[in-house]
Amino acid sequence: MQNLKNLTLPQLEDFVLSIGEQRFRAKQIFKWMYQKRLPDFSEMTNMPKTLRAALSEHATIAKLTPVRTLESSAGDAVKFAFALNDDPDTAGYAVESVLLIDGERRTACLSSQLGCGLGCAFCETAKLGFIRNLAPSEILGQLIGMNDYQAARGDRVVTNVVFMGMGEALSNYESFMTALSVIMHEEAFNLGARRITVSTAGVVPSVERLMGEGLTIGLAISLNAWNDVMRGELMPINKKYPIAALVDVAKRYYSRTGRRVTFEYVLIEGKTDTPEAAEALSGLLGGFPCKVNLIPVNPVDPDMAAPDDGAVQRFADALYGRGLAATVRKSRGRDVFGACGQLTAELIKSNY
Repeated sequence: MQNLKNLTLPQLEDFVLSIGEQRFRAKQIFKWMYQKRLPDFSEMTNMPKTLRAALSEHATIAKLTPVRTLESSAGDAVKFAFALNDDPDTAGYAVESVLLIDGERRTACLSSQLGCGLGCAFCETAKLGFIRNLAPSEILGQLIGMNDYQAARGDRVVTNVVFMGMGEALSNYESFMTALSVIMHEEAFNLGARRITVSTAGVVPSVERLMGEGLTIGLAISLNAWNDVMRGELMPINKKYPIAALVDVAKRYYSRTGRRVTFEYVLIEGKTDTPEAAEALSGLLGGFPCKVNLIPVNPVDPDMAAPDDGAVQRFADALYGRGLAATVRKSRGRDVFGACGQLTAELIKSNY
């Protein structure tokens, strides 16, 4: 059975032709899958019964099943855990996503892998290790599930997408690109490049590959330290792609796309929030258009504490005073295991 949500529109057109139908049917199916979010073919009423029967025989468009949905007490975040369909090897695990609500914006934070193999010290997902890549249908299934949830409560559907959930999206490149083509397509989710951002721990060759696609989606690079020694302790990938390589590829990404790269920077009390760190960051990142997104560390390791709000703001002010565009990421969803990997850990413990 072919999962049609693993296909781009041209691939779906080829599939439709292979079962003896006309090419235009692919766009109709696309709309039913992603705009109407149907779970099966029987309700696709603008197509002949014979086609619906053929599709049911040869293909599937099954949805992911949400096994847990938690809404934050502030109403600004909803955490989802989705079971993976028909995969005995991942029984007991869940794919996590977060819906962030801010004014009129509804941002879907999507996962691209189950677990992660990069081993970042401050990341809960890293504790799971790398389990497997997600298929395009499993990436898109998270977005469909969020839009179902929004529709059920009479709220607007997702307006923005960030690939900042579990895993490294650019290390699951083919699935990421397939999902991205669907998210951007006018017959599906119809989200423009300005509404989409992908985050990377700094896999430079994958960023270079993305640069060759001719897209202008946003790029966020996890920097998280101001020198290679400290970054190497926090992020093992730094041994292969050190800070200088990240700054270089960020400059080239800006030159190619016109989009300012965001550097994500985790604030750890006494380690990455010092005056010395602010001074060093201004030297590293000054002189080209970029942004710094400051993120107080989540409570993952007892040896890593987040600075208090006043210290966070002082660090942001110090960067701003040195000419860097610095913002503080508002913490949302702590009461619903907002950090990726946290909810899965709880679900494994409870054998959901």
